[in-house]
Amino acid sequence: MRKKLLSLLLCGVMMASMLVGCSTTKDEKKDNGENKATIATKVKEPVKITFWHAMSGVNEEAIKKITTDFESKNPNIKVDVVNQGDYLALFDKLMASAKSKQLPTITQVYSNRLSWYISKDLVTDLTPFMKDSETGFTDADYKDIPEVFLADGIWNEKQYAMPFNKSQMVLYYNEEMLKEAGIDVPTTWKEWADAAKKLTKDENGDGEPEVYGCVFANNLSTDIAPWVKQAGGSTMDEKTNKLHFDTPEMKEAVEFLNSMVQDKTARLAGDDQNANVPLQDGRAAMCVASTSALPYIEEGTAEGITINAAALPGNKTDDQLYYGTNVAVFNTATEQEQQAAWEYIKYLTSTENTAYFAAQTGYIPVRKSAQKDPEFSKILDEKPIKQLSFDCMDKGFQGTRNIGGINALDELGKQLDLVFNGKKDIDQALKDAQKKGTKALEEAKNN
Repeated sequence: MRKKLLSLLLCGVMMASMLVGCSTTKDEKKDNGENKATIATKVKEPVKITFWHAMSGVNEEAIKKITTDFESKNPNIKVDVVNQGDYLALFDKLMASAKSKQLPTITQVYSNRLSWYISKDLVTDLTPFMKDSETGFTDADYKDIPEVFLADGIWNEKQYAMPFNKSQMVLYYNEEMLKEAGIDVPTTWKEWADAAKKLTKDENGDGEPEVYGCVFANNLSTDIAPWVKQAGGSTMDEKTNKLHFDTPEMKEAVEFLNSMVQDKTARLAGDDQNANVPLQDGRAAMCVASTSALPYIEEGTAEGITINAAALPGNKTDDQLYYGTNVAVFNTATEQEQQAAWEYIKYLTSTENTAYFAAQTGYIPVRKSAQKDPEFSKILDEKPIKQLSFDCMDKGFQGTRNIGGINALDELGKQLDLVFNGKKDIDQALKDAQKKGTKALEEAKNN
């Protein structure tokens, strides 16, 4: 009897030990055929993570300040913030590090670049971290981030990236020039074209205007999405990976832009590099540029010129383009590093910190609640232009994320340059763009 009782007690201890072991595993559990991820909650031992980015100047200083604050509140986590140069340099280094299996913990990245890393199963699904009861998101957090930003980091219902630095493409304009010409801010394509014509000035009649009605970025291929969208189309299909370069909607968008270029009521930035430069100097009445250009506009605008901004004029639809990078975590990091990375990203994108980052830079907060943040609400009062991005979010979209999409758009850009320079008709240019873009898309996907 005594031996039997001892045997039962030992079995009980063994069963309890097994149960404890199962409950503390950090691998995946299976319940009714569904995987339920369990994660290491809260970093309790010292851990170091790396964050690669392409921010410079005030942008980088803002990141460093937020990081220092984070480390003071999370003494177990050290964040090595590494500037990798401009975006292209960052993306080249990321690709090289992926091939050498030396990826950082966190990176700043566009979603159309991140798609490749996701296809190679190199990116951490943040969903389990977001759902964690201790360090995850509340319902209020989910509702606070604009859908247009959150959706940009979702593939197959998994959150692979969180929004970081976002901006909007807008129409900047010289208030005095429009007022003197008796022109209201255009809200449609037709009004826009008419305004550009009236605002263009060629005082010496040499065919080269001293003041252009509007200026666009040099590479319109990467920025053409809003006009194609407003014509009822898209540049490409993310699900089928098919390009939409040779379509009626693309043709309508190119015809609209080209008509102003050929009439010399609009031009590309050219040697000015950025479309906002001639606007700041009084050599243009309007320009299309990102809201992230606002600090440069404020700093470089000539005395006596007042610049304001409005949503892009619409056509069949009123869609507005938002762009910018997200932050993602690579699953080559350890569990503790991934947990630390999540806690850092959550802090980086919190109301207080996204408001601070936006207040210091030209970017948009990635939370709606930032409008009520004391520091950022003061900025809104001083710079009403920043409110525009919040007002347009219900019409906002972000570009497609096809692997090799950038390569395909580069081919479109080459053909558009020929059109704008009068060297090729639109129909042939779009046919060639479709053919060459498809080839570039396939090559990028295979490589």
